[in-house]
Amino acid sequence: MPDTRTRPRSKRRLPRITALAATTLVLAGGALATAPAASAADSSSCNSAWYGLNGHITANGVNLRSGPGTGYSVKGVLTKGTRTYMYCYKYTLSRAQPWDYIKVTSGANKGVKGWVREDFNSW
Repeated sequence: MPDTRTRPRSKRRLPRITALAATTLVLAGGALATAPAASAADSSSCNSAWYGLNGHITANGVNLRSGPGTGYSVKGVLTKGTRTYMYCYKYTLSRAQPWDYIKVTSGANKGVKGWVREDFNSW
């Protein structure tokens, strides 16, 4: 290993700066790769809260979506009788149909949070 005391100060910093830059790129790249899709919506999209309401799905083939509308991706498909926990809902005047933000508490999608149309979630 060369003696760093004999090298000029600027050359001693270069390996440190290079390592710092590489580490920053790796960390930033990892954070970007694991970030959720920009189109996903969580409970911050709600405009009304109803915490603590246990319910169930009233039909077969109900889509659990990543946001409050049919334009969002499907996270899972729920069957009639699947139990739910409702956090809140989203309702706007431009949309006649409210959407519930829920957590699935039984069945194949147990533990998954997402959105269902309010008329398919009874509480």
